[in-house]
Amino acid sequence: MAKGRVVFYEDPPPRTQTPARPVYTARARRRRRRRHRLRGLLFALAMLVLASAVGYVLWYTHPAHQNTIEDPDRAQVETDAGSGGSADLAAVPEAQTSDGRIVVAIDPGHGGVNPNIGAEDYGSEANGLRENDITLATAQALYDLLEADSRFAPVLTADGSAYLKPSERGAVAQAAGAELLLSIHLNYDSSASSSGFECYAAPPRLSTNEESVRFGQLLAAAFSDLGLRLRGTNGVRYLYYDENDNKLIYESTDSTVLWDPTFTVLEACGCPAVLCEEGFISNAGDMALLSGDGCDTAAKIYYDCICSYFNLT
Repeated sequence: MAKGRVVFYEDPPPRTQTPARPVYTARARRRRRRRHRLRGLLFALAMLVLASAVGYVLWYTHPAHQNTIEDPDRAQVETDAGSGGSADLAAVPEAQTSDGRIVVAIDPGHGGVNPNIGAEDYGSEANGLRENDITLATAQALYDLLEADSRFAPVLTADGSAYLKPSERGAVAQAAGAELLLSIHLNYDSSASSSGFECYAAPPRLSTNEESVRFGQLLAAAFSDLGLRLRGTNGVRYLYYDENDNKLIYESTDSTVLWDPTFTVLEACGCPAVLCEEGFISNAGDMALLSGDGCDTAAKIYYDCICSYFNLT
């Protein structure tokens, strides 16, 4: 018997085969399309939520949103009432009087113990005069004129007995249903030659801008007739605070919409509003017109302008 080799065989490795492409039925294709559309909608919704969140963060952190921040500089300009006065701050008319009288808010500048300075805030002082004394006397005289007119229901935002922040003064006017706010102040400069009238209206980004400028123009024309020169283009201006609380002044002829904060009381009152720097306490000529008996003269000018604003004779 012949000898032979013993050969061991192994199964060959399995061949790799390309799997057959699945065959989709029409129903399966429709299901795939629906899944793709659903994923697309979910992705779009996620992007919308993300964009909304980013937009909210940008809005919330924008300087214009922080309009109730109280700083000493801003408080000295816009928030402090004078001392004394007989009008009752607690007697605030309800929003819209039942007898149809027009509610006008009068905001006298300075007065009260200002926590920002830790002392009584007299405002500017010069030539033996204090700003808060003049502004409150003028505001009180205007209050009396409006109260004597049955068409009006005046309210003082402060009476000098307590310090109120700008937002609180604005809240007083808004709670009273004020249709107009007038804030009364005096300017100051180290140079006694600086003089003149200027007022600051609610800026273009506020819905009250147009009517505020209209009231400011009436005031500027009237104080010009009194003998005060008009500062700036026509005496009506806008004031803003930049991110470092530096003051930026623009003329009312500039309609550029800026989002920097303005005087808080102009924003918080919810109605057309003007803050007046009716003259310079450091200028003897201005004070000859505006202090003493001049407080009554200024009050009559304000009263006449308010009547004109509301088209009343």
